[in-house]
Order: sequence, then structure tokens, then C-alpha cells
Amino acid sequence: MSSTEVVDRYLEAIGRRDFFTARKFLTDRGFEYISPIARFDDPDVFFENMQGVGAILHRMDTRLRFTAGEDVCHVLDVTVSMDGYEMQSVVHLARVLDGQIVRLEVIFDASNFHRMIGHEGPA
Repeated sequence: MSSTEVVDRYLEAIGRRDFFTARKFLTDRGFEYISPIARFDDPDVFFENMQGVGAILHRMDTRLRFTAGEDVCHVLDVTVSMDGYEMQSVVHLARVLDGQIVRLEVIFDASNFHRMIGHEGPA
């Protein structure tokens, strides 16, 4: 399976809120996740946290995808229900080695999230 297929299937599982299937695409060793609101180096702890995302995720559409070697980048339109339904553009960068995702970096404007939890600056 190509790097692009691995990440596409991972994102499809996330979109369905099928975290059990999505977890299978992540490496067990050397995993790293970075976003404006969280950092994880344990894929199981990451997916425990993702359960909360599943509660607010309404829709996820791919606007653009490109691949450079082991790196796969998706520009996503993500609709969440935090204060009504709100669509936000998200950049999702993934590195795939040996058929598994070893690194995820998710880039988005976290200002609404920070206001919601009463946090003014970056996490």
C-alpha cells in the first residue's frame, strides 16, 4: 500500500469515527503527533484523546492532497460542532514509513478552541 493510500484510509476511518480501524495505521514505536492544542508520543493515548474529537466532528472533506516521498499532505475542510456548526480549513501532514504513520502534524487556527476552554495562547 502506498503512503498516500495509508493516509487516505486513516483519514476515512477518522471521518467515520472508526478509531479502532484508524489506530491500525499508526506505528506502535516512535509515534509523534503535534497540533496547536496537543502533543502525543503514544498512539494509544492519542486515540483516547481522539474520542473527544469524534464527539464534535461532523464532516471532513479533502480539498487538496499531495505526496512528497514518505510525506503526505491533505488540506481538509473540517466541520465541527463546537458553537453551532463551523467549517475550518486544516492542514494534515503525515509521514509514513514501512506502511505505517509515524508522524502527524495538524495545523489549524485554534483560537476558537482556546476561547472555549479559557486559554489565551498556544498550548
